[in-house]
Amino acid sequence: MRSLITTILSVLLIASVTVSHAQENAVKGGCSRTKSKHSQRTSVADPREDDYDVKYVKLNLNMTNMSTTLSGGVTTTAKVVATAMPAYIFELDTAYTIDLVVINGIHYGVTTTGSVRKVVLSSPLPEGAMFTAQVFYNGTFIPGESFFSGISSVQSPSWGSWVTYTLSEAYDASQWWPCKQSLTDKIDSADIWITVPDSLKAGSNGLLQAVVPIGADRKLYQWKERYPIDYYLISAAVGPYIDYSYYMHFTGSTDSMLVQNYIYNNPGTLPAFQSVIDSTALLIDYFSTLYGRYPFWQEKYGHCMAPIGGGMEHQTMTTLGYFEGPLVAHELGHQWFGDNVTCGTWADIFVNEGFASYTEDLFMDHFYSHTRMINDIVSKQNDVKSEDSGTIYVDDPADQLRVFDSRLTYHKGASMLHMLRFVINDDSTFFRVCKTYQATMKNSTATIMDFKNVVQGIAGTSVNGIDIDTFFNQWAYRHGYPIYDITWNKVGDQVYVNLEQSATVPSSVSVFTIPMELRFHSTAGDTIVRVVNNLSSQQFQFTWSKNMTSLIVDPNRWLLYKLNSQSRDTLLSAAHLSVPQIIIYPNPANAQWHAENVPANSTLTITEITGRVLWTGNSQGRTQVNIPAQGLSAGIYLLRIGDANNGSETVYKLQKE
Repeated sequence: MRSLITTILSVLLIASVTVSHAQENAVKGGCSRTKSKHSQRTSVADPREDDYDVKYVKLNLNMTNMSTTLSGGVTTTAKVVATAMPAYIFELDTAYTIDLVVINGIHYGVTTTGSVRKVVLSSPLPEGAMFTAQVFYNGTFIPGESFFSGISSVQSPSWGSWVTYTLSEAYDASQWWPCKQSLTDKIDSADIWITVPDSLKAGSNGLLQAVVPIGADRKLYQWKERYPIDYYLISAAVGPYIDYSYYMHFTGSTDSMLVQNYIYNNPGTLPAFQSVIDSTALLIDYFSTLYGRYPFWQEKYGHCMAPIGGGMEHQTMTTLGYFEGPLVAHELGHQWFGDNVTCGTWADIFVNEGFASYTEDLFMDHFYSHTRMINDIVSKQNDVKSEDSGTIYVDDPADQLRVFDSRLTYHKGASMLHMLRFVINDDSTFFRVCKTYQATMKNSTATIMDFKNVVQGIAGTSVNGIDIDTFFNQWAYRHGYPIYDITWNKVGDQVYVNLEQSATVPSSVSVFTIPMELRFHSTAGDTIVRVVNNLSSQQFQFTWSKNMTSLIVDPNRWLLYKLNSQSRDTLLSAAHLSVPQIIIYPNPANAQWHAENVPANSTLTITEITGRVLWTGNSQGRTQVNIPAQGLSAGIYLLRIGDANNGSETVYKLQKE
């Protein structure tokens, strides 16, 4: 039973809003919607940018809400990490003219190659040296036709407000400030100072320290961010805002935190969204119980409205087009997964977007209903299955269409986490994994492999019959999903189930190892059994005395699979149950495969597809055999098991990583 406050919150969050979200969706969108290709790159634009480690940046810019024109300066303090640094390399779009560069008090000239700017130093800086670089510039960036750009000035079609806002993910920070665009070089701290006409407000990261009058008609907004921050999470939004703020409290603590929202100064905007904005505090508190305390709680959380079709998880202050429960939950979830812990490469964007997408479902389960959550999960699963192939791990991180593919990065990512939760089969352990991952990797970056290592450290390398290496290999790095043809029968008090599994991309995964729930239905009551399917053809036998009328596969919708056919086969009986099936795992393998239920005195032979013999062995009376994989090149091999008892031979496909 949900608490009264949860019931009230559900009503508030479900309440309809009069504004058409479709209007805002027509404008360039953000994080929780599919993002689009803009540029072709995977890391820093020039490898010499990695000669230094950024410690601090200060942006001091002049902006307005009616134009992308800006001017001012950016100060970068950094430490040399190369043996010597003969030149300071940074990125700034050619739309901007550089007026002056000052490094450690010395004025320098700058050369330009595309967006890469180069300052040759009078003498190389040695390893370990600290330096301060000031870049003063001005110009107007003209956004193209892409889904988003580094800086835009747009009028809200719903509310009429003009806003200039930034959106740097993935490679577009240089379109509005001189920077180093490296995911793994988090900036230790930042100040973002923005001078605007006094009729406007400027929102950004961290805490607002002061609003200082400048002359007769301008104001300087001084924002201070003292948590480490990645380059693309620094933001600015300038518009005719009102400040709607309040404080929230964490359960079981006297600690409080500011929830600060810059809302369009339109008489209808706040009333339309206030119930959802007020509910944000409860979401922060709830997600803190799942993932650990909100990571930036000593500063704030909040939102700046801008005309985008979704949201972007700028650290401590999301840029948002409109307010609705799942969208707010998605961007808030990013404060843990994406901001506190940021993907180490764009190929590993799952650790940002997969978690934020699943946070939507955790929100629905807690604040709406379990049915609403399951419906959303099923919708995501169906989207994944709309095509047969595609991996969560991004094979072409230079292509932003691929990085932010909603089917793979968002929906398959969320589906994988849902399945991992089922594999672990204990919520306290699953969320302990989430908290440990946050605590271990906080203020830094991580990859899918880093997350997998945390799972293994908490839950174990093998969980409920599922090898975690195999699970991640199949679902994060390989293509496809399983397809089932299932038959069942009941004879007396015995239930027989036959699973026939095929795969949508057998060249990537020939057989998925997957846990599965089966519900036996009877007018006298149901029961659920759990099995592990790891063979293309597998039979199970159960004892159940009730009069069984049907079989329901995956009744709680945990799994990503397709059911091709299901029927009762009245001929299925114990006679169809084979001797214990030979089980081979992990497959794919790196060091070795392990075979179980091998007939005594069997011969085992590994061959290439062409038939060339690479290894032979004998079970020598054992039913469990280790089969070496080391020394073999990555690829597909055949394992032939010859049964000395009856002269039969069975062939299995092995995959070496």
